[in-house]
Amino acid sequence: MISKPARIVIVDIPGTARSLLENVARTLEPGAVVDSYAEPSAALAQMLLNAPDLIITDSRLPGWSGNEFIRRIRAERGVAAVPILLVTLAEDRQIRSEALENGVTDFLFRPLDLQECRARCRNLLALRRSQQAMAEQTRWLEDQVMHATGEVRARERETLLKLAKAGEYRDLDTGNHIIRMSKYSRLIAEAMQLKTIECDEIEAAAPMHDIGKIGIPDPILLKPGPHTPDEQIIMRTHPEIGHKILAGSPSRYLQLGAVIALHHHERFDGSGYPQGLAGEGIPLAARIVTVADVFDALTSTRPYKKAWPFHDALSFIQSESGKHFDPACTQAFELRLDAVAVIMRELGEKPPG
Repeated sequence: MISKPARIVIVDIPGTARSLLENVARTLEPGAVVDSYAEPSAALAQMLLNAPDLIITDSRLPGWSGNEFIRRIRAERGVAAVPILLVTLAEDRQIRSEALENGVTDFLFRPLDLQECRARCRNLLALRRSQQAMAEQTRWLEDQVMHATGEVRARERETLLKLAKAGEYRDLDTGNHIIRMSKYSRLIAEAMQLKTIECDEIEAAAPMHDIGKIGIPDPILLKPGPHTPDEQIIMRTHPEIGHKILAGSPSRYLQLGAVIALHHHERFDGSGYPQGLAGEGIPLAARIVTVADVFDALTSTRPYKKAWPFHDALSFIQSESGKHFDPACTQAFELRLDAVAVIMRELGEKPPG
């Protein structure tokens, strides 16, 4: 980090002492910028626009006392850490005690000693440089941590998507189903004004909704026609299987994936499975994914059916609002139809009808 010339603010009534302080301040380092003020309120206003590296003030100021000035400086985030040097009398113990409580950094005593004044100012400027270097180092470390965390999360999401694809691999002709429905899920979450981190987690966890199907025997999972009642019973175990696979992980994505896997076949009216939950008793993430999953299933080609046209699938979603689907999720989906159509064009097996 390249250091800029020090900026020193002096707040004192005009006179010999102020002129002396100004002369000393200009000799502290090459290019030092010195701003002098008689009014503490004016000084504070300017400092909030451009924080100095050192503040020198007197215990006797017009309008505010030196201690009041210090209190106001320390209350402002932009200048709260700037070193403050207070000029006072050695005998003013009460003023010095109060100043220490208010956050003063050091003292100069009247009558001023030029050598002492210069030494104390340089020490405080060195302190300020250390503060700034530490703050810069902290910002750099925070950036590195954020970058590393982002990479870890990206790798985790990639791994989870591979896991979800492994589960889908046994299910014929699913194509980009898990990618599309995860993106639809995010659109719904965003339209419902969920926090960005919640939208991220839903998008990452949604592809794992059917991971439990890896526990369903092939003759049942891959059967092109309708299932018998006994086969339906077996097929309906995949939510619990998925939950068992994903539950208990420290990963937030897997934790949410377990919830979605268990509840994405629940229905808003309580007629779903495996637990027969209803309304807001169904976790919100599962309610969101249910809309996205069904819509994409309807608009996708399967061995046992043709893809529904876009508007037919939308009409079905709307007709099932309040029955199969949460009305709030349905409404949020409707708000993002333009984006849904774009995803279908870019990731679909064929353009929407």
